[in-house]
Amino acid sequence: LKIVVEDSKCVQANTFIGSEIFQEYHLNDDTVAFRVDLNTLIECLTVFDGCSTNPSSTTALKLTYKEYGSPVKLLLEEGGIITDCSLRTMEVFDILDFSIPAESTVSKIILRSSDFKDILNDIDGTSDYVEFTFSEEPQYFKILTSGIAGKCSVEIPSKSEIMEQFVCNATITVKYKYKQIKPFLKCMNISQKTLIRTNEDGLLCCQFMVQVDSHTCYLEYFCTPIVDED
Repeated sequence: LKIVVEDSKCVQANTFIGSEIFQEYHLNDDTVAFRVDLNTLIECLTVFDGCSTNPSSTTALKLTYKEYGSPVKLLLEEGGIITDCSLRTMEVFDILDFSIPAESTVSKIILRSSDFKDILNDIDGTSDYVEFTFSEEPQYFKILTSGIAGKCSVEIPSKSEIMEQFVCNATITVKYKYKQIKPFLKCMNISQKTLIRTNEDGLLCCQFMVQVDSHTCYLEYFCTPIVDED
C-alpha cells in the first residue's frame, strides 16, 4: 500500500506499507489507485482518539474499495465499539516523479531519529528557512537558521555518535522553507533512523524507517529547495 500526499508541487510525502503488515490483504487487480480528501481520512482514522479508558488498547481497521468510482469504506473497531466510515473517491491527479537515483546522489547521511529530532526541536521556529550544508572536507552536516533571535547553527561531524553513515561527493549548501521541513518532527517521533539524500539541484529526500512489530515500513519525504532570484 502506497499513500502519496503533495503540497503545491513542492513537497511530496510517500508512505510504503508492505502487505505483510496486514492480517489480511486481498487485491484483485495489479494496481488500484484513487484519491480521497486527506483531512476527512485523518478524522476517520482518529475517531477513537482520547475515547478509550484503556491506554494499551488498539484500534482495528478494515479498509475496502470495490471498484472505480465507488467510495472507500473504513470499518474501525475498538473495545467492542464499531464505527463505519465511507469516503468519496476522486480521480487521481498526475503525481510528480520525485526521485534521486543513486548515480545522481551528491550527499547521503543516516542519523538516529531521536537525536536528530532533538536538534530540530532546538532550532529557531521563527526562521523562514533552514539551510543544510553537506561538507566533503572536512566532513560534517550543518543546519543553519535565521530568525528573531538571530542566527543559529548546529554542526554534526561525520564521526559523531548519532551519525551512522556519511557520504558526500561534493560540498553543497541548500535552503528550504522551514514550514516544509517542520513535518519531519512527526516522522521522527515514530521512526528509528533517518536517511537524508540530495542531488546537485538541491532536491531533498528524507526516508524514515519505522518498525512495526517485526516488520519495517518507510516514510519518504521530498522537498524542493528555495531558488535564489539572482
